[in-house]
Amino acid sequence: MDMSIQQLRMLREVAIRGTIVAAASSLGYTPSAISQQLSGLERATGVAVLERVGRNVRLTDAGRELVRHAGDLLSSLEAARAAMEQVAGDVRGTVELSVYESVAVTLLVPLLERLAAHHPDLRIRTRQLEVEPALEAVAAGTVDVAFTLDYAHAPMSQPAGVSSTSLLEDVFHLVVPSDDAPGVTRVSLAEFADRRFIASSPASSCGSSVVVACRTAGFEPDIAHQIDDFPTMMRLVAAGAGVALVPDLGLLGLPAGVRVLDIDRPFSRTIQIAFRTASAARPAVAAVHDALVAVVDRLASAPSEMAATG
Repeated sequence: MDMSIQQLRMLREVAIRGTIVAAASSLGYTPSAISQQLSGLERATGVAVLERVGRNVRLTDAGRELVRHAGDLLSSLEAARAAMEQVAGDVRGTVELSVYESVAVTLLVPLLERLAAHHPDLRIRTRQLEVEPALEAVAAGTVDVAFTLDYAHAPMSQPAGVSSTSLLEDVFHLVVPSDDAPGVTRVSLAEFADRRFIASSPASSCGSSVVVACRTAGFEPDIAHQIDDFPTMMRLVAAGAGVALVPDLGLLGLPAGVRVLDIDRPFSRTIQIAFRTASAARPAVAAVHDALVAVVDRLASAPSEMAATG
């Protein structure tokens, strides 16, 4: 029976995504390439692993059994790779890193500078992904380390075989026009119950956290503008379009015409990094992990440096 690791990875991804098109998008292949590889897998094994259901496909019983073993095999191969790299002792190779906007603005440059200084043979490649696709990419093996988020009111579930480390608590503050609440630095959200809010979609984790915070304060927020970009939110606040709840990492580059107020019942999100459990021992992955912890520790002890980064 002659089957390749690539074919097994593709089959597992079809099982996770549900369609060949989605699996192809996740792995960076064309749907026809996935189909050809899986047809080759069926010829090699002599057993059908997929069956057509309308315009989609589903795994056969044999396909599901193969996926179950494929997961164990892929994890074992990654663990073997980590062990070999540990023996070699060198931090080199390529680490695929996914970021989202606020951590890219704040943490990416100092991370790359630190890694270049301490591990010049290590190459970092970055791509921008939202949290859920980033976790899926880590599980699929197309991303090695991903910045992710966790909210207390909506804990993020992690795919099997993925671990995470918490880096910092990102506390939310109320951003208001500069002539609001003069002489006040700490407010109750309830005082702003009749104001228009600028926030991410309530369907998103960030947007729903704003709704939860306002409901905890006793009112339903009037979200007049649904915007996912913190700098744009703050420019809208400066223009008098409403007020916004923005976390620490989103407060870089404050525009003129706004003030930042603490709230009396603060809430936060947790900035995390995720990686495959089997790859944690890889020197390259461990180097990225340790460098990130060091960067966050340095910025936490010198907040002005974080502001300067923006």
